[in-house]
Amino acid sequence: MFIRNEGINVQRKKDQRTSRSWALVVTSGALALAGVCASAGTAQAATGWNATGTGADVVGAWAHGEFWYGGTASDTGYAKVTITDSQPDGASGRLYFRWRWAVGGTSGAYGPLTASGYQNEKTQTYSYVRQGLDSWDPFEVKECRVDDGVEVDCGDWDVPEPFNSH
Repeated sequence: MFIRNEGINVQRKKDQRTSRSWALVVTSGALALAGVCASAGTAQAATGWNATGTGADVVGAWAHGEFWYGGTASDTGYAKVTITDSQPDGASGRLYFRWRWAVGGTSGAYGPLTASGYQNEKTQTYSYVRQGLDSWDPFEVKECRVDDGVEVDCGDWDVPEPFNSH
């Protein structure tokens, strides 16, 4: 009987280790799933954009950047806007930005953001509550060429690529 009891004790210890191992696996899996669920709504991959070839485009200025939704439950739209002076002509590149509303219309203009000197850049990030934004065309930009502080050529307000391609 002593041998049999010893075998039972060994089996009980094995069962206890197996139970602990399964509990650890289940707990780890639950934590991993919770981490995935918690991070699923916090950010979206940024979409690159630029105004080249749109009504906003002018020679000597290049408006480009990224747009994404982030924040708690991806409830905020973010637009990173960059203006680059793209011509070695002594003039500067300038950018204006505005949001497009879900109910129609636009915000007032943000900017100007001016880059002076060939290949120089200026960058700014703007944010607004997601539900207030047009879901297809969330913002518009306008490029200008500036000479001695005076805007000598400006494009029209337009939605940049790829947002205007729907």
